[in-house]
Amino acid sequence: MSAKHLSAKKLPAQKTARPAAFAVFIRNILPVVTGWLCLLVSISFFTATYDTAQVKLTLLHNGAVVLLALWAALKLAERKNPFTRANLPWLLPFFVYIGWNALSFAFLPYKMEAAEEFIRLLMYGGITLLIACEFRAQDVRTLTKFIIAAAWISFAYAALQIIDGFFPGADFMPWRGFFTRRVFSTHANPNFFGAFVIFASCVAGAQYLLTRKKSLLVLLGLGLAALFFTESKGAWVAYAAALACLAGLYTNFLAPDAARKHLKKINIAAGCFVLIALVLAGVYAAKRFQSVSFRAYTWLSAVEMVQDAPVMGTGPGSFKIIYPAYRRPQIFYIENSHNTETQHAENEYLEQWATTGTVGLAVFLWMIVFVLVCAARNLKRGAQSAERTPALQERSWYLLGYTGAFFGLLAHAFVDISLRFASSGLFFAVFMGVIIALCKEPDDTDAVGAELPPSAAWLTAGARAVLLGGLLYAAWRVAAQFSEVTGALAAATFGEGALIACSWAVLLFCVLGVMYVYVCAAFLSRRAIVGFVLLASLPLLCFFYGFFQANHYYSLGVSLTGKNNPEGAVGYFTKAVALNPFQTEYRQFRANVFAATMNLTKTFSPARGDKDAPADDYERALKDFSVVLKRAPNHALLHQNIGQLYYAMAVRQAQGAQQAPNAAEYERFSQNARDNMAQAKRAFERSLTVDPVNESTYLFLISIALMERNPERAQYWIDAYRRGPEGVTEPEFLQRHQNNPRVDAAQRQVEQLRSSVLKNTAKK
Repeated sequence: MSAKHLSAKKLPAQKTARPAAFAVFIRNILPVVTGWLCLLVSISFFTATYDTAQVKLTLLHNGAVVLLALWAALKLAERKNPFTRANLPWLLPFFVYIGWNALSFAFLPYKMEAAEEFIRLLMYGGITLLIACEFRAQDVRTLTKFIIAAAWISFAYAALQIIDGFFPGADFMPWRGFFTRRVFSTHANPNFFGAFVIFASCVAGAQYLLTRKKSLLVLLGLGLAALFFTESKGAWVAYAAALACLAGLYTNFLAPDAARKHLKKINIAAGCFVLIALVLAGVYAAKRFQSVSFRAYTWLSAVEMVQDAPVMGTGPGSFKIIYPAYRRPQIFYIENSHNTETQHAENEYLEQWATTGTVGLAVFLWMIVFVLVCAARNLKRGAQSAERTPALQERSWYLLGYTGAFFGLLAHAFVDISLRFASSGLFFAVFMGVIIALCKEPDDTDAVGAELPPSAAWLTAGARAVLLGGLLYAAWRVAAQFSEVTGALAAATFGEGALIACSWAVLLFCVLGVMYVYVCAAFLSRRAIVGFVLLASLPLLCFFYGFFQANHYYSLGVSLTGKNNPEGAVGYFTKAVALNPFQTEYRQFRANVFAATMNLTKTFSPARGDKDAPADDYERALKDFSVVLKRAPNHALLHQNIGQLYYAMAVRQAQGAQQAPNAAEYERFSQNARDNMAQAKRAFERSLTVDPVNESTYLFLISIALMERNPERAQYWIDAYRRGPEGVTEPEFLQRHQNNPRVDAAQRQVEQLRSSVLKNTAKK
């Protein structure tokens, strides 16, 4: 990109017709809605869903729909294309990045499982483009106020969590102690909160340099203390890197001449801060080395993924689908679990490489370098400007803060997955848009549009009426569904009661806020297209809210399953599947419930997922498992679960053979038992290729061999387990295979069977 394109261009002002009240309203409300979205995503946390951060995703999805619907309505009403020839040089990297991801997604065979993440990528891209095209300095000022407010709330609650670590009971919220004494505030985990501290501190620091408000120093102190108690090593290093970036930009472009005399001292101080952060991270890494090992093994597997798909990658959103086939067995020992899935590469650049290929990584790097170069060049241009107006200085301070925040996220992304989650991914998109908006000057096409000729009165009135009806229906539907969610919470403590009250307050604020904005936009505009565009967004708002409701039902289903109530759980899993068709884990859990109940009487039950014909639980389980196999064939427990289904059916058929009234029935049951057992063996053996550590899989194979009276095959699986997976050499991992009471018991059974077989052979 040439310097000509990166430098601001001032065009002569032109006379325009009277601005439309609708256009003025939309341009004023866009930064406010964006600010509220950033604030709510930062401070929201909810425990009535299986994923406590699902509320952040729901806010992101619906907030993005509202923003993009308002922007589309504005541009369609004005009949203006925001992607003008003047804007295109600034937006080209983003279009190329989105386009390449769309192309890579088109070749992905597992689109349904990856669709939700790909949709978020498109939303992030839309938000970046919106801000880059529409925001001005006053809009960035509005947005900054919301980010500072979010920082005050998050840092203050983090301080309460710190106090609770020394004086237990100070934190009254129901999620107290989720990460023992590690502070995570209103975020899903300490690492995500660490990322928030980094970028919020950069924005707050620049605001202090601009306004000299001493309260911001208090905020920065709270953030630094909270960051330490996250015990997030990557966040410490990224915080230091962001500070070094701010120091470099400040001393070179914004510092007064007196401060530039101490440039060397400032650089040394910044370097020392980075060194201290590295040392501190090293000390804590030695204390908790598992996180280092986990990342190292994950990165090795991700590199193997790159080698197998170096150009196109495996497709955006596909890491969690493809990675299990490459996962190192050591991961299972480190996590000490087999039912969890590593969904990301613990390194954003490596995940970009694995999922979008070398071309995708190159485009991603071009995009972020383009943003950083734009920021540096415009800061330099501002420093060299002969007219240091207050407006230019304010823009430079904002640019400093947001560039430092953006750089901090990039640094943290080397060792963390926070950009893949709403709490950081949203801000990554926002910061890119803000930096571009501050770098480019508006041209005449960015001015508020003049009023266009109105649509037919009856058409506009009809659009408004239908929109009002749609808003009322959507509000009633969401409120009714949410009442189910809060109804499942017991206000037994003050914290739980506060959570219910706050959740209702936020929901009503969001619902009423959207209604207000949509109604104002529709009635201020004289064009029917506005009402129809906003109306078209309502089904999307309900659809994405359904993801939140589905996660709640999934949580209830898992809870009831854990309480040995599978019949009660299956209906909730069915509701979850209906509301979020992209999550195959809902189907997998439902299939496991069917395998547990194993009601072989054919009935028609919509609560069990039947749509057109009666079925039994065995058929229902097979149907759900077949869907999961098509969408996510490498899940750690999928093939073991399928094997258990066939195993249980084989046992049932063998029992039926023993009770058969005649020889024909005996042969039919026996053949079904043999067929199902053969399927079970294949599924268990396939499971070991994905998870060669799980002792339960070996025990099932040993059990099958014992039932087949094949002691040598049973001994083969015992020896395979005790030997440990191929490639595992760590003594602390292999030791677990040597002293296993369940395998020892199986060994005794093998010896008994071997002795019995020898006796029978001797008799013959």
